Amino acid sequence: MTVVVVMFVGFIIAATIAASVMFTISANQDNKDRTEAFIAAESGRDVAVGSIRSKIGENGVDCASDPPAMTASGTAPSFEYTIFTTSQDTASPQTLSTTDWTTACPTNATKWVKIESTGWQVPTAKTTIEAYYEWYFGPSTTPSGTVAFFEGEFTATKSTYTGDLVIRQGDYECNNGASGGVQGDLWVLRGKLTITDTCIVTGSVYVRDAISVANKQLKVGGDLISVEGMIKLNANGVEVGGDVYAAGNIDTKTGSGVVKGSFKTPGDMIDHDSSKWTNGATPPAAVPVDDNASAPVISPTLEQVYTATSWIELTATTTWSSSALPVYAPTPGTVCSTAQLQTILSAPGTRAVIDMTGCHAGGSGIKVNPGNVTVARDVVILVPANEKMDLELTGTISRPGATTLETGPQLLIVHLDPNGSDGRPPVCGSSSLDKFTASGTNNVRTLIYSACGIGSTMSLTMSGQLYMGSDGLHLNGGTFTCVPMSWVPTLPTISCGIKGPGGIFDPTNTITRLDGLVYQTER
Repeated sequence: MTVVVVMFVGFIIAATIAASVMFTISANQDNKDRTEAFIAAESGRDVAVGSIRSKIGENGVDCASDPPAMTASGTAPSFEYTIFTTSQDTASPQTLSTTDWTTACPTNATKWVKIESTGWQVPTAKTTIEAYYEWYFGPSTTPSGTVAFFEGEFTATKSTYTGDLVIRQGDYECNNGASGGVQGDLWVLRGKLTITDTCIVTGSVYVRDAISVANKQLKVGGDLISVEGMIKLNANGVEVGGDVYAAGNIDTKTGSGVVKGSFKTPGDMIDHDSSKWTNGATPPAAVPVDDNASAPVISPTLEQVYTATSWIELTATTTWSSSALPVYAPTPGTVCSTAQLQTILSAPGTRAVIDMTGCHAGGSGIKVNPGNVTVARDVVILVPANEKMDLELTGTISRPGATTLETGPQLLIVHLDPNGSDGRPPVCGSSSLDKFTASGTNNVRTLIYSACGIGSTMSLTMSGQLYMGSDGLHLNGGTFTCVPMSWVPTLPTISCGIKGPGGIFDPTNTITRLDGLVYQTER
C-alpha cells in the first residue's frame, strides 16, 4: 500500500512538472509572438512615414496626382497600416475622437498625422500601434548663410559680409575694420558685444547683454539695442542711424557722435553731455532722451531667433532624394580624385550626390579638390564623419554661361555630423578640425557645412552659405555674400536674413514637413 501511494505521489509530481514546463514553453512562445508583432507594427509605421516624406516636394504634397499611400501592407514582417490626418489644432492629438480623423491626403491645413499600424508573426498574435506626428506648413525657420550656426569661436577681421550675422552663443568682438563690415543686421543672442576695432554694421544691432565701445569707431545703420544690459558709448565719432536703446543704463562719458533716433532707457543716462551728440540733421539738433522708456521689446525675440538658427544635423542616414526628386549617386568611394569629381560636376542632368566614404584620407583628411571646373548641375559632396576634411577651392569654379548666380547650379560640400540624435554639433578637439584653402575664383553658389569647424585663419571670397559647428570659422579678409540655397527634401529654402522679405521670419517663405514622433500607444 505504501509503495502504491509513493508511486501515485511521484506520478502527480511528474505530471505537475510536465505541465509547468509546457506552460513556460507556451508563455515564452506567446512573448516571442508579441515581440515580433510589435516589431512588425513599427516596421509598418516606418514605411508609412517614408511614404509621406517621399512625396513632399518644394510645394508640399501633390495630393491630386502623386499622393502618399494612405493604406498599405507588407510581408516579412507582416503589417498593414492606415494613415489618418486632422486639421484640429491641439497639443494632445491622442485625445481627439475618431470623428476628428480622416484618411485624406495631408494638405496645408493639416495639423497632425496619425499612423495606425498592425503587425504580426502569426495571425493569432497581433499588435497595433497608433503613432502621432506633427505636420508643419508655415514660415521656414531654417538657419542660413551668415544666419548660419556660429556657436564656437568666430572671428572676422577686415572682412565683409552680405547677410545677417547671428552669434548664437557667447560674446562677440566686432573688429571688421574700415575696409569690411556686416551688410545686414548683427544678432548676439546669448552674450555681450565689445567693439575692439572699427565696427561697421549697415543694419541694426540686437544684443542680449551689454554693448561696449571705447576709443574705437562704431557705425550702425539702424538701431543699437541691448535687450537686457547696458550700453557704454565711450568713444568719439559714434554713428547710429536709429535709436540707442538699453534695458540698463546708457553711459556716454567721453563719447560723442550722431544718433538719428533717440536715447531710450528705463535706467539712467550716465555722464551724458547733450552738446556732444546731434541728430545729424542740417542744422544739427540735440538727440532726444527718454529715460522713462520701458525695457526694449524686439520682434522676433532673441529666443525665437535662437530656436530658428538651431543646428541642422546632416548625418550618414540623411536622405538626399525622394521618388519625386531623384538623384544620381555613384557608388561610395568611387569618386575621389579631382578628375573623378570633375566628371560628375561637369556633366549636365539629374542632381548628383557624391559620397566620399572609402576615399583615401591623408594626414589632413580626405581631400576635396574640384580644381578648375564648370559645374553643370546641382551636386552634394559628402565627407564621412569618421574622417577629417581637407577642402581646397583653389581653382576656378564656374557656372554655365547662360546662367546667373541665382539660377545656376549649386555646390554643397558637407562634412557629416557623427551624432545625429542630440540636436547639437559634435564636441571636437583641435586635431579634429577641418582644413580649408580658398584662393581660387568661385562663381557658383556654394554651401560649406563643417560639423567641427575650420581650424585655419583664411581670407574667403564666396557666395552661398556657411554652416560651422564647434570651433566655428576664423576669417581675415575677403567678401562673403549670402545667397539663398536649397536641397529638397533635405534642406528647404535657406534664406539670408532674419526679418523682412526673404528672411527666415518672412511668412511668404514657407515649408512643408512631417516632424518627429510625438506620442505612441500600443494595444
